[in-house]
Amino acid sequence: MLNKGFILILLCMSLSISVSHAQKKKITSFFFDTDINVLDDKQKEVFSQFVSEMDSADIVSISILGYCDDRGRKGYNDTLSVQRANYIKSLLQQRGINTEKVQLLTGNGKVGLKEPKNVNEQRAYNRRVDLVIGYVKKSFTTEHSILSDTLKVGDKIILDNILFENSRSLLLEESIPVLERITKIIKEKKQYNIAILGHICCNPPGKDVRDFETGEYNLSQARAKIIYDYLIYKGVDAKRLTYKGMMSNFPLGKGEKNDRRVELQITGINK
Repeated sequence: MLNKGFILILLCMSLSISVSHAQKKKITSFFFDTDINVLDDKQKEVFSQFVSEMDSADIVSISILGYCDDRGRKGYNDTLSVQRANYIKSLLQQRGINTEKVQLLTGNGKVGLKEPKNVNEQRAYNRRVDLVIGYVKKSFTTEHSILSDTLKVGDKIILDNILFENSRSLLLEESIPVLERITKIIKEKKQYNIAILGHICCNPPGKDVRDFETGEYNLSQARAKIIYDYLIYKGVDAKRLTYKGMMSNFPLGKGEKNDRRVELQITGINK
């Protein structure tokens, strides 16, 4: 069964995406306990994971939208929703994000129930702050061959400009043309069997992080599998490919951005 990330790849291809320097948005939500205007430890971890994958230089705008559930007086809810929004802004400041780019910070007060069932779940969802990050969508190319004819078993190649949504296994649209070029090269270099290795950053060794898309703690593996699925769909022999999540076990020592990567590793050479 194809996952959502791979379905997005197919959608992007079918629409014949034109990559440019247009602005895109990343949206995520952080959830609060009743009558509380700070995140609990679990949600702080979610926030840290999301922010760790931001490239602050690419951010052009930030919107922070606070909400409350349907209980409590209007004035109280309006104030609490603003407090929650300001709290998220303060966390961004603590992580070194330039909050001068905050173009909208607002408390939207209470959110009513949509239906009489699942009341607790609805209220839990409504006690939140939505963080909307506008960023520059870049145009990437891969003109050179990433696979020379002199590679040996064990050699690794980092796939530059294969980028994902923050904390998700969803590829950014601008990565698709790069992936198409990489696929063409791999199909040409039939002598190599290849493992796709997904890496994350900022975690203790042996521990993966949560894929916001699925809720599973397997983000490094999920990202590797997206590339694996795409290559097979485009005609690469599945017998030549494997994939694996490497978690945070192999930092490069060149900063967080370089540790969040996908690599190809030569696992065999066909005579």
